[in-house]
Amino acid sequence: MVLQNLKNFIKKKGGWIPFDSFMFECLYGNDDSYYMRKKDSLAGLPFGSSGDYVTSASLGHWMAKAYANSYARIISETRNIDKEVFTIREYGPGNGELAAKILIELFDQDILPKKYEMLEISQSFIEFQKTKITDILKQYNESLYLRANKILKWKLVEVDSEEFATNTDIEPINGLVIANEIIDSFPVKIALWQPNDEILELGIKINDEGDLEFQNRLPDDQLIEKVLHRKNQARQNGHFWTTPRMLDICPHTERWLKILMSKLNYGELILSDYGLERYELDSDHRVESNVTAFFKHTQISKLNECLKNVGGQDLTYLVDFSQLSEFFLDQHDCHFKLKSQAAWLIDSGVLDQFARNQDFLCKSHQMIEEVGNLQKLLSDNEMGQSFLFCHVFKKNSS
Repeated sequence: MVLQNLKNFIKKKGGWIPFDSFMFECLYGNDDSYYMRKKDSLAGLPFGSSGDYVTSASLGHWMAKAYANSYARIISETRNIDKEVFTIREYGPGNGELAAKILIELFDQDILPKKYEMLEISQSFIEFQKTKITDILKQYNESLYLRANKILKWKLVEVDSEEFATNTDIEPINGLVIANEIIDSFPVKIALWQPNDEILELGIKINDEGDLEFQNRLPDDQLIEKVLHRKNQARQNGHFWTTPRMLDICPHTERWLKILMSKLNYGELILSDYGLERYELDSDHRVESNVTAFFKHTQISKLNECLKNVGGQDLTYLVDFSQLSEFFLDQHDCHFKLKSQAAWLIDSGVLDQFARNQDFLCKSHQMIEEVGNLQKLLSDNEMGQSFLFCHVFKKNSS
């Protein structure tokens, strides 16, 4: 169904669409697309052991402890603002497990927020999140479950191919904003640079056999400008492009961040994702697109494979964290720190918490699994260095 809808869309657009339009249609374009299709059970979700990939937020309590520590610090350091009305806002809350575990941590510290708001694009996901959170909180503490019913709020976010995520009708908050593994699912353009500075844009057409096929076309001026900006930055970093190369450029990131930050009056944004800075993305040896597919926990790195199993596999890419840095450097009311996941977790105090509970952890079978999850989150060979955290601190303007 997704494939036929996509072919109809390509024909409607004159026989060719850019890669970001293809990615949007595969992931979000209609009710059968990857993130929009209805699920009959938790096993139908794209993440988790029965899905296509595992997120860092699902690996035990450690991420929740770190986020809770950030919220607790905001509360303790805030002056002249009513802390009783502070909010946590989470973009794309997955199966809801992270939210439940953050609430457990804050309940134990007696600093539950006034509201925990979750922004989601799929009604099916919302229903599963409610079920998952209920199961976790009821098992932990009935009183917390009853209080959480008054705290938790969901908002369905609409997406469209032009502006992508439109979240302009949410209320500004004071507190903590969490965006874990969100930007890597934004539709991305793929540009092709040639040594003579000729630039093309990768797109998709339908060939004579009726199959999807890549085809290059001339890009617009905005994409050309972004490619040449990246080339000049690479030269300043000592990387001189001499062979043809592909670049992944997301046209939605800055606008999404601008809206997000306009809805945060005061507090912190913690944005994490699978990605790199440009001194690595645009180095001499990295010349292929970083767009990849995930299906049943298998990473599919060949770009041609992204044209197969349309709507049935995840499409993602390495987030350009230099793009985020450039955005936040232009903001005059905030500052930010960019760290690896391992460094962010350590600085958040999770190793101190581990040390305080080491005797208990060694005796509990469940906690042995938690220790394994912590190792995976911190290990260079697992997630420790491949995930980056952009931690933004927004000042109180009042």
